[in-house]
Amino acid sequence: MRKLGLALFFASLKVPAFAAESEFFFSPEATNTAVSSVSSAAVSIGYVVQLFFSLVVVLGFLYLTAKYLLPKIKTSNKSEHIAIADRLVVEPQVTLYIVKAAKKSWLISVSNKAVTVIDKFEEGTF
Repeated sequence: MRKLGLALFFASLKVPAFAAESEFFFSPEATNTAVSSVSSAAVSIGYVVQLFFSLVVVLGFLYLTAKYLLPKIKTSNKSEHIAIADRLVVEPQVTLYIVKAAKKSWLISVSNKAVTVIDKFEEGTF
């Protein structure tokens, strides 16, 4: 199997020389194409290396951006006057929240269909 592969390889190298000697089988344009196909393989490898290098550069840029720049850009959802004191998931789409604002608190039920105030508390009640 190895000998057959080597024989085909050497035969493919001799094809352009054979084509140049015999004008009966190939036209001059076909001969030039056959000769350039050997050199285009080396050019193709260069393009693959360039593509791989470009991919590494782009992925590196994305990694550095995600690691260092995005954490600085993130905005904070902190509020001075309103805070969620506690949260309890009752069902897959129903959640209870205790929301504090100023000196008052509310127990709120939030579902995918409605938001309901269940109870109101004063500070220090619970």
